[in-house]
Amino acid sequence: MGRAAKNDLSVALIYASAYGNTAIVAQAIARGISKAGVMVETFNAEHAEPDEIKTAIAQCSGFIMGSPTLGGHAPTQIQTALGIVLANAEKTKLAGVFGSFGWSGEAIDLLEGKFKDAGYQMGFDPIRVKFKPTEVTLKTCEETGTDFAQSIKKAEKRRQPKQNVATTTQAANLEQALGRIVGSLCIITTQQDNLSGAMLASWVSQATFSPPGFTVAVAKERAIESLMHQGTNFVINVLQEGNHLGLMKHFLKPFNPGEDRFTKIETETAENGCQILTQALAYLECKVENRMECGDHWVIYATTNQGKLLQNNGITAVHHRKSGTHY
Repeated sequence: MGRAAKNDLSVALIYASAYGNTAIVAQAIARGISKAGVMVETFNAEHAEPDEIKTAIAQCSGFIMGSPTLGGHAPTQIQTALGIVLANAEKTKLAGVFGSFGWSGEAIDLLEGKFKDAGYQMGFDPIRVKFKPTEVTLKTCEETGTDFAQSIKKAEKRRQPKQNVATTTQAANLEQALGRIVGSLCIITTQQDNLSGAMLASWVSQATFSPPGFTVAVAKERAIESLMHQGTNFVINVLQEGNHLGLMKHFLKPFNPGEDRFTKIETETAENGCQILTQALAYLECKVENRMECGDHWVIYATTNQGKLLQNNGITAVHHRKSGTHY
């Protein structure tokens, strides 16, 4: 387990697990935090030394606690860790609570109540998992961890001093030039068993003639990233100029963890099991062949063997950017 430097962003994740379910949830939350580029220090309260927890709590940017419920109570180790957290965590730090249970889940309510009474801001609604978590539940937990980490990053960014004029001008020139690289507006859709995903993409480029293939860049913190590993299927829906704003706005809005991305959207199911957006200009059924880690993105190389033009007279919607620092 690594130690965060004083100025690094980190989350302290403290849990106990009676039957392993709370530990599985903790791992999913930790994956989501890491995807967003924030360090996570995980402590099993049954084995961690109190001084370790105290040091992590003092240095972290936010903390999350998870507990099972045993006989209507939190385990003794969690109650001890709770006391350490309350005594050492500044009120400006973001908090979160999760837990698994068989019947009632009082331990989760205890943790939430203590943090709220002490004046901490909660980064998400408590995660309550009854019995063994499903794959859908774990995906939701991962997305919750990512959202929590992004909230911490935004808060840190607001505290950063502004750059001087000379540095800002040089950076602005580069940003403006890089932003002039344009890309087609597309919606990527995936479906794996009960897990589905979708995202707006404009960093898409054909890469090969034979086999027909292209690349798409996916930010590491995007929820869909974990559904796009080698061998998995997806559909890329190319948006039509003049008929793209509705779909673009829908998929640009922030989704809650686990929320259905396709509510009120007209779709059909492709042969590879993923969603086709019937209002798109065209679609391609794709398979991930490879992926390469590139800074804050994964570059996905995919091939396609089936697709269709849905609107005969349409042209592709293109994304024009003013800055190369954001989409």
